[in-house]
Amino acid sequence: MDFQALDCTNHIGGSSIELELPYNPVYVSSARLTASSIATHMGFDIEKIEEIESAISTACTYFIDSYHPSKENFPMFTIEFHVQEKELEIFISSNLLPYPYESNITSDMTMITNLMDDVQLQQQDTKFQIQMSKKLSF
Repeated sequence: MDFQALDCTNHIGGSSIELELPYNPVYVSSARLTASSIATHMGFDIEKIEEIESAISTACTYFIDSYHPSKENFPMFTIEFHVQEKELEIFISSNLLPYPYESNITSDMTMITNLMDDVQLQQQDTKFQIQMSKKLSF
């Protein structure tokens, strides 16, 4: 199986949904649909949902384009959705990507930053992560 839903658990203050996707552009739509479903359930308007979908697509495409085949049988990257009362946090991470140089990710990060309320790049040991969030406003 190429697509895995890893975990759907409740945490204090919200829910967490985790997907593990292969480095294959075919599965970007799965990430978009999951984000759209979560954002709709939270009460985001259609414009904000489209912004979240576009940010997810851009980040996933960056991960897929940056991936260089390794010896792993089924290489995957992870997307975590943390649903809070008034905010959706999204973490996209991989243990197979090096921390990007500024020139390699500038246009992608600019687009994601324009679409989301907060965006951060993080490197922890061998794990590279893009963290983004969108606040729910009434």
